[in-house]
Amino acid sequence: MIRVRACTGFGFLRGFDGNPCVRRRATGLFLPANVVTENFIQLDGMAEQTKILLVDDEPGIRTTLPAVLTGFGFSITAAATVPEALQLVATQQFDILIADLNIGQPGDGFTVVSAMRRTQPKAITFILTGYPAFETALEAIRQQVDDYLIKPTDIEMLVEKIRRKLANPKASAHHIEARRLAEILDRNKREIVQRWLHAAKQDPLITSVKLSDHELTEQLTSVFEEVISGASGQPLSEGGLRIAGDHGRARFEQGCTISAVMREGRILQRVLSHFIQENLLGTDISSLIPDVMRVGETVQAYFEASIREFVHARHSAKEATVQTKGKLLLLLSADRELALLREHALRQAGYSVTAADSRKEALRFLKQSFDLLVISYSMLSKNITEMTELFREQNPHSPIVTVTKGKWQRVKLDADHAVSGEEGPAALIEAVEAALNRKQLRRIK
Repeated sequence: MIRVRACTGFGFLRGFDGNPCVRRRATGLFLPANVVTENFIQLDGMAEQTKILLVDDEPGIRTTLPAVLTGFGFSITAAATVPEALQLVATQQFDILIADLNIGQPGDGFTVVSAMRRTQPKAITFILTGYPAFETALEAIRQQVDDYLIKPTDIEMLVEKIRRKLANPKASAHHIEARRLAEILDRNKREIVQRWLHAAKQDPLITSVKLSDHELTEQLTSVFEEVISGASGQPLSEGGLRIAGDHGRARFEQGCTISAVMREGRILQRVLSHFIQENLLGTDISSLIPDVMRVGETVQAYFEASIREFVHARHSAKEATVQTKGKLLLLLSADRELALLREHALRQAGYSVTAADSRKEALRFLKQSFDLLVISYSMLSKNITEMTELFREQNPHSPIVTVTKGKWQRVKLDADHAVSGEEGPAALIEAVEAALNRKQLRRIK
């Protein structure tokens, strides 16, 4: 009897002697991969002539899968990167492509599939993937390749799929109509907006202000219409500039920071880039580069206009509503040196700052009235929670700004704003201004 051990990623195994083994579903046995049974020779007489290009960045798969498939009579060439795969596609002929969905970057398996479709259109294409995060992503895979395989997969299932596609190549043919980028974006705008929302809600800088899904995406649909027009060659319209201004002003009134608005733009650029990459096969390549450049220019112009209006609204609010001089701030931090630096910066900005030197002193100050609390991640999480609750009890209408660090983002704090300690005093002052402005604007309304 042959003993075996598991190999991740596929339904094939290795024996303890190091040789690949394949599980035969009908018998429940694990057979050495170099044993090609008569059944498989009869099922696939053309396997010996079949050339397969395997693209996967996992060394174990590149080593083991070719050894197993060679045992079924296939000729396998393996590539570890997209550039290596593209070079092979350009210089050699293949009957089948098996590419991982995420080779180096998410979705870049489609880049290899696209190259194979255009240079060797008769080749059969397979994508290997884990369970996609969105059902729509799985549907995109179905539409753009001949078949897909969910990892971990069974070797006999893979061989059977290859055999069926080779036996019936007409059924494998995919003829995807190439469309301009603007049309593809227009057809999928709801999905892209949802992807942006999902990514934005994972970003600690954006979620440092508690906004509803509606507040986050209120202007995004209009932004997207401008992006689609931009892909068609239209510059940002006057209406688009007004919407951008509304967006910047709304973000200021909601208490966001300029950094958060900039992050929104970067997330939109990233979501659009990933979506375009996923849909390369259906995109008109002849116009893709200028279309993508115009999309980037439109997004940049939009968010530049948003930030200009944000800054204008902030300056107007300073003059008309919020007089920072004399505002009472309570500063709590376990790092005395950093507390002194932040206290100095806030005093220079015109605030009246009270800093606690001990827990006992902090508890005493928390019984007093303040316009805002600045509390640092350097304190124990249980102390942060306790002191924010005490501050809320005494000052129910005063905002709280937390100075956080990456790992502390997981701590659930009852805070209005969060700023990273690595961003420096300017970011802290901006967060304090935004919190006080939001409080004052709500009173005026």
